[in-house]
Amino acid sequence: MAQTIDKAPEFRNIEKIDFLPVEQYKLNNKVPVSMLRAGSQDVTKIDIEFPAGAIQAGMPLIASTTANLMLEGTENKLSVEISEKTDFLGAYLNSQTYHHHTVFTILCLTRHLPEMLDLVNEIITRPSFPGHEYDLYLQKKYEEFSLENEKIKTIASRNFGETIFGAEHPYGRQLNAEHFKLISLEQVRKFHQDHYRPEMARIFVAGQPGDDIISLLNRHFGQSPHQHHETDAIVPPPATSSEKIKNIKKEGAMQTALRIGRPLFNNHHPDFIPLQILNTILGGYFGSRLMTSVREEKGLTYGIGSVIMPLKYSGLWVISSEVAGESRDKAIEAIFEEFSKLQNDPISEEELSMVKRYMMGELLRNFDGPFSTADIYRTLQEYKMDFEFYENMITTIRKISTEELRKLAVKYLQPEDFRIVTAGM
Repeated sequence: MAQTIDKAPEFRNIEKIDFLPVEQYKLNNKVPVSMLRAGSQDVTKIDIEFPAGAIQAGMPLIASTTANLMLEGTENKLSVEISEKTDFLGAYLNSQTYHHHTVFTILCLTRHLPEMLDLVNEIITRPSFPGHEYDLYLQKKYEEFSLENEKIKTIASRNFGETIFGAEHPYGRQLNAEHFKLISLEQVRKFHQDHYRPEMARIFVAGQPGDDIISLLNRHFGQSPHQHHETDAIVPPPATSSEKIKNIKKEGAMQTALRIGRPLFNNHHPDFIPLQILNTILGGYFGSRLMTSVREEKGLTYGIGSVIMPLKYSGLWVISSEVAGESRDKAIEAIFEEFSKLQNDPISEEELSMVKRYMMGELLRNFDGPFSTADIYRTLQEYKMDFEFYENMITTIRKISTEELRKLAVKYLQPEDFRIVTAGM
């Protein structure tokens, strides 16, 4: 019998991504609803976003405490009843607080949407904020904070945020032990009252929600009498510390956590997308320059990476690693050596081609399915953007040259623009 030889699949470059269409609706009170209908299962995810983030709260702990306590009891249901109801329906219910907003997420079978939306509406509009749940939550949160604050990576990250933005800046303000004494249940109730009216919501739906989804949403979030016009909190420019290097000693530490970074801009800036490509080469994937040099060749760390983080009114470029204490200075020197190489030595076409294929593959993976696509779309909407941003990214990845990247390195990888924060040995 003749033997068959399996052929490797044909290699093809990714030229474009077919983004899922987004349907736009308005509820009766003008609350915007963005909907991505896709998927083969009758499952739906709904994100309900409110302008109730840490920046609106003005002090750490208030926004996240409010959102978490809303899930711990309503005027008609105890915490255990909310949990039992969610479990009985096989649903997922959670809240997540960010700088500028808080998102409540429902994930369930489509046929259970009426019951889940009824439950979430009650959680959002009629939370009871029971005192005993408040005390338990704060005690647990303080224990977590105390344990986390012993970790050198946490110490480095918190001090790095203050160094880049300033200790009193909305993006640099860090949670500390004093905040647990300053917060009160009355503040939590007031924050809910001011920031969780139904007309303040933005709603994102993904999956197969059925034909009556807008009617359902109207019943629960479209009945308030007027549209809310959100006014953003004022976010000043970063007040970056003039101190170039900050070394924090931690007794008993066996390693040193390292953060090297600089303030940047958000994704509206014309250099943002090209810098994402440069960052990938520098430290954005497992085969990056930093991983090759600092980890594999010099053996100074188990892992190192860099990331560019957009913020609504700013941005941040940060390199993170943990090294043996005696290797700290060698690691810093090795990182700045890679800056110099990117500024002076052209990137090979082979390396650039590999990074382009990696980035296109990651983009394709990130847009795999309606739920992840809806998450990306919701983030884009925070910046008043849509999928055109990623169309521009694809074009830039395909067309960018090694010389363009070298010029970007000269412009943005100047060591004097970076701040160094270490914590540990």
